[in-house]
Amino acid sequence: MKTRPPIYTAMVDLLGWTMDRTADIPKSHRFTFGQRLDNETLEGLMVVVDAIYTKGEARRQRLTYLNLVLEKLRVLWRLVQARNWINERQLLFVNERIDEVGRMAGGWIKQHDAR
Repeated sequence: MKTRPPIYTAMVDLLGWTMDRTADIPKSHRFTFGQRLDNETLEGLMVVVDAIYTKGEARRQRLTYLNLVLEKLRVLWRLVQARNWINERQLLFVNERIDEVGRMAGGWIKQHDAR
């Protein structure tokens, strides 16, 4: 079996953590925020999978799009924390994970641009 790049593993971990947290969002807001966070995080994972299997400019475009998805996640998590559905420590944790994925994507883009 082909080994997956670290960015894939990081996104899978982020998705699992996200799904655990969104299950705790109050039912009245779970559809608005919980489903949106789950979907955006899953979208990020799918973009990473696309990037793994594409080459050239198509890969660079996917990784640039991934950065947009990550920024949306940052905004959504800040809103969730502002409503006290997660604590500050959890917000710091998720932001660190999102930043880590962003650095990996940025490194991959720089590697592409160097060619």
